[in-house]
Amino acid sequence: MTHDFRHTGRLCIDFALTGGEGAEFARFEQLHSTADLTAWFAESPLRAAGAVADERDLADARRLRWAIWWAVQAALGNEPPGERDARVIEELAARPPLVPALGGGWRAPTAAAGMSDVARDAIALLSDPAERARLRVCAAPDCVVPFYDDSRPGRRRWCE
Repeated sequence: MTHDFRHTGRLCIDFALTGGEGAEFARFEQLHSTADLTAWFAESPLRAAGAVADERDLADARRLRWAIWWAVQAALGNEPPGERDARVIEELAARPPLVPALGGGWRAPTAAAGMSDVARDAIALLSDPAERARLRVCAAPDCVVPFYDDSRPGRRRWCE
């Protein structure tokens, strides 16, 4: 089954856009189950098929997603991430990442390793001023989606 996951130009933002907490974000929720998280890893730019998620992974994914969302919002406002958000991102980035296989793909991928790569991407994005400068919010009047402007001139205005 193929899901309708967003691809914004940046792994960590793609992950943050899989839903969220509370009534405001409930209609966007895409990680209802461990199977959904497993599918995200397979269909994401990581292409980590075989990174099977369990309930702990799903709970960590939701914490990471929320921390990235708020850290990106802070960066868009030229603010540093909140202490709690930074702590969650750094905690999950400290775990062992995915290990590439010589023939392509990943060697024994896990959901925890996939989340480490997502968290490391968030750190790379948020800690580099040049990368942060490419963060945008969609210019469509009915959209608030953040995205990474990977266009050559850096003038992209819309998320998708």
